[in-house]
Amino acid sequence: MLGRYVLREVLVPYLVGVVLFTALLTFDLLSSLSGVLLSRGAGVEAIAALVLYRLPWTLSLALPLGLVFAILVGLARLIRHSELKAAYAAGVPPLALLKPLVLLALLVSLLNLGNLAELRPRALEAYDTHLARLLYGEGALSGVLRNQLYAPPGLGVYYAEEVRPEVGQNRLFGLRVVDGEGRVYSASEGVWDEEGWHFRGHVLEEGTLKPFQGTLPFPVRFRPKESLGSRDPYDSSTLGELWARSRVEGGARFALYRRLADALGGFFLGWVAAALGLSFREAAWAFLGIVLLIFGYYVLWTLSAQLARYDVNPLLAFLPNGVFGLLALFLTWRLR
Repeated sequence: MLGRYVLREVLVPYLVGVVLFTALLTFDLLSSLSGVLLSRGAGVEAIAALVLYRLPWTLSLALPLGLVFAILVGLARLIRHSELKAAYAAGVPPLALLKPLVLLALLVSLLNLGNLAELRPRALEAYDTHLARLLYGEGALSGVLRNQLYAPPGLGVYYAEEVRPEVGQNRLFGLRVVDGEGRVYSASEGVWDEEGWHFRGHVLEEGTLKPFQGTLPFPVRFRPKESLGSRDPYDSSTLGELWARSRVEGGARFALYRRLADALGGFFLGWVAAALGLSFREAAWAFLGIVLLIFGYYVLWTLSAQLARYDVNPLLAFLPNGVFGLLALFLTWRLR
């Protein structure tokens, strides 16, 4: 009964928090694109479409951040009216109030996982297509990646200066391959489909250059894409596509772990916020708690991304969750 009462106190601020963060992020998007939109004479419908396509990306941030805001604001109200103090005096253990808030955090995390896995990348791809049409007009190239390097296990190194996605295949330009036996292949262009890389060019074997026409095996096929919205080549790939890319791309492995870690982030942020809020005796600490939790998670999130640039273990994508998980366990232990 008391747990449901605490949840009701949190749900209204949560809706307010999600709307607030969504509005702030949307305003930031529009302000950054204002010059482009004005110069292209974009109408209300075109701008509304951009905002709509960007909404899943915005919600992927607003859902966990709004949860921190809601939990600490809701608990601060209970502290200010001495309701938590009365509950503790009546023998209600803090862990009984913590449990429904942690379950709420888990629900938000699962909801965000579905968004991050499928909805956000597909919406971001539509956003990129719409933005490219505004910037470059109809028929502009989109989804083209340049200077792509792949390392399939046991097959050597595959490189293409440019990869263009087409229906049922990918077109390759300026490709180079060094296979597992040291042979070097080169061609001006080729095709990448389910069987592998098909091309006609040359092969350098034991110091002798020979003509080559055939297929080199490649274990996975996916549509290479680069997001105009974030300049991240992985943002518009679904979780399944990321898993496929991670088999041959080192950078995709970090992106895959980062996607999963971002979904889990809402759970750990909510858990820490709940345990921290239930330990407060003064409501004034709530605002400081909101700032410190969000800022601290962002610092660790940024640090893990910087470490990934230096080929550090991609599992460091879970660094913020690991730190906040330990903090959550410590705060929960103190509530006993």
